Amino acid sequence: MFDISRLLRSRNRRFATGIDRIDLAIGLDLAERFGTNCHFVHAGSLGTSLLPMAIGKAILDFLDARWNRQETADLSRATEARLVLELVLGSVTLRKNSCIGPDMTYVVASHSGLGKRPGSMERLDPQKRMRRIVYLHDIIPLEFPEYQRPATRAEFSGYLDEMFDTPVKIICNSDDTANRIRVLAERQRWRVEDLTVLKPQLVANPVPAIEPRSEVLKFLCDERPFFTIVGTIEPRKNHLLLLNLWREFVSAGEAPRLCIIGKRGWENASVLDMLDRCEAIRECITEFGDLADYEVQLLMKDSEALLFPSFAEGLGIPILEAAALGVNCIASDIPAFREVAPPGTIFLHPLDGLGWKREIYSCLSRDAQHRRAM
Repeated sequence: MFDISRLLRSRNRRFATGIDRIDLAIGLDLAERFGTNCHFVHAGSLGTSLLPMAIGKAILDFLDARWNRQETADLSRATEARLVLELVLGSVTLRKNSCIGPDMTYVVASHSGLGKRPGSMERLDPQKRMRRIVYLHDIIPLEFPEYQRPATRAEFSGYLDEMFDTPVKIICNSDDTANRIRVLAERQRWRVEDLTVLKPQLVANPVPAIEPRSEVLKFLCDERPFFTIVGTIEPRKNHLLLLNLWREFVSAGEAPRLCIIGKRGWENASVLDMLDRCEAIRECITEFGDLADYEVQLLMKDSEALLFPSFAEGLGIPILEAAALGVNCIASDIPAFREVAPPGTIFLHPLDGLGWKREIYSCLSRDAQHRRAM
């Protein structure tokens, strides 16, 4: 029983987050291996619903086409209508369903779904006969609540309480995340049956012969060098460091461009003020909030380097993407990045502004020398 709640909610996104990607990969794998024995559960505004295998698989295939194969697939109106009907009927089906037992395993890979609704697991499996496998991407809301929305820590704690009131198998994305979870599990006295690390591995998909949108094409046609940063604009991603550095670059008359790829998130007043109101950096900063995967690849491949100055991460999918594309990377010196970054990555403290400035200039200098040699 795979919890498809987050993926169903994300079905209209063109750009998948790291959690979305892992969630989808696990769902596709389960559907392929278990076939008609793979069921799908959804927690939404209409209650908890059990979706037929055909509907759940259709959602997975649709997102696989959109996010991974770069196909411009759309759910038809008929499919959407059928989906809503199945959600309504599924709420009834699930409450009366008799398949919940020791042969059923509930799998959630999204920090979402039934665990976000207090009492959902109790209603689904009151006798706690069903096995549980929970994929944890990080425990950042507990360790670094200052980077989250005010309510996030309590919501995440509630999710964990809902999921870990019975023996559970845990899967996580890195050794660093696993070590942090072991400490938390011991402190919370969770009954952990097993803790497994499954590190995602990325292979660059061939870029389809699709012309990117005009804004991306215009950006790529500009021959001035640029750097990329990929991820939701939120405090722990440390965009503010780069924006202040770019202001210095402009003052010095030596400003490359900065391409910010990711939607605007939360608790970002200072960052958004600079993006919206700082005239000095306006000509050299470009935001793309909702790109298709192939457009992200095109931008990353043409950039001088990926910049990743985060304060905290569970893994760092953009580093894996940069490695798959052969793109240079300058990243924060944090354990998760040390674990997955390819050889040649430059590591810096996320507050070492002078170090970041030095390495960005050095990267530009090396590229200029390479172009002259050609």
